[in-house]
Amino acid sequence: MNRPFVNLVVSKLSGRRPVLNLHRIDPAGLFHPAAAAAGSAAALVPARGRMPPAAVSFDWPCPGWMSFMALKNDVIATDHEGRTLVYDSALRAIRAMSPITYPMPSSISFTVGDELYVLGREPGRSRQLQPFQRLRLKDWRWSRSEPLPTVNIYRDPTYFPYELGMEEAYDPYALAAHTVVDDSHIWVSTLGAGTYSFDTDGGKWSKIGYWALPFRGRAEYVPERGLWFGFSAQDEHLCAVDLQQEGPVLPSRIFPLLHVWEGQPPPEGWTLTASHLLPLGSGKLCVSKFFRRTQGQPSSEHTHHKADSLVVLAGVEIIKDPAGTGSLHIIRHKSVRYNVGGNVKPL
Repeated sequence: MNRPFVNLVVSKLSGRRPVLNLHRIDPAGLFHPAAAAAGSAAALVPARGRMPPAAVSFDWPCPGWMSFMALKNDVIATDHEGRTLVYDSALRAIRAMSPITYPMPSSISFTVGDELYVLGREPGRSRQLQPFQRLRLKDWRWSRSEPLPTVNIYRDPTYFPYELGMEEAYDPYALAAHTVVDDSHIWVSTLGAGTYSFDTDGGKWSKIGYWALPFRGRAEYVPERGLWFGFSAQDEHLCAVDLQQEGPVLPSRIFPLLHVWEGQPPPEGWTLTASHLLPLGSGKLCVSKFFRRTQGQPSSEHTHHKADSLVVLAGVEIIKDPAGTGSLHIIRHKSVRYNVGGNVKPL
């Protein structure tokens, strides 16, 4: 598999302040040896799993925060003062590196070639003030890149020719979906201001349309199927879209969902909080779903009910139709449920 581990950062209360534990789960256990053994009803019921011991723990800076991002098979951690650490998965060791130029408590990251790009996504902060930074792996140095451009959409109706909904009007430049196209362009869709593309070779942003990517959050390219996979913007079902372009991208272009696979509805009392997709190679995917589970019903406003955090990891395989129709089928292998207790972040 291309990714030997699924990385989860879990916050745990230890003593007087939280500790951030990096757990690494081998996704090979989510798949049956043969596809014929998968797809049964038992595969839809998550088995209970035990989180493996933490590979490494980070002490929460107080006061302050820590932010984590994936760099291929490694993990980078930064704090509120810009101090930066990298967990080297091959050496199973932590080393210090040059500080990040602009610390960001909330961000999205993209690995393109031998460079890591990090885009800030702090709520309520002007998009022009959101930092966009690059880490060059050849010398492990950070540098600033051109920020995502913005214009006043309210004063230029030709720029955004239709009315905004309530959420879009509140923060039209909030990030809604993102992906990497052709191993050289970073596409970012906003809630109400269209989609932008960053050319990593030229170092420039351009607006490529008033449309938005049909995903919610990150979409991943799966080369074995020639499609981008993610979770649909409307209902967060696993879906596939073709973003390949034979000609220039049109401002009014709409990318339809080519395939949609509905998942099982969560049990009563489970609230979906996030979804994450990790390509594993050979058409295999790890689907991560994060839930908040509430147990018991409060009998009055003074009664407290118990709530905890759950992670469900599922192994799925996308195969071509054996009949040669060109359609794709999904094979559901195994799913495992983990009680994590504290807050969790997938990488």
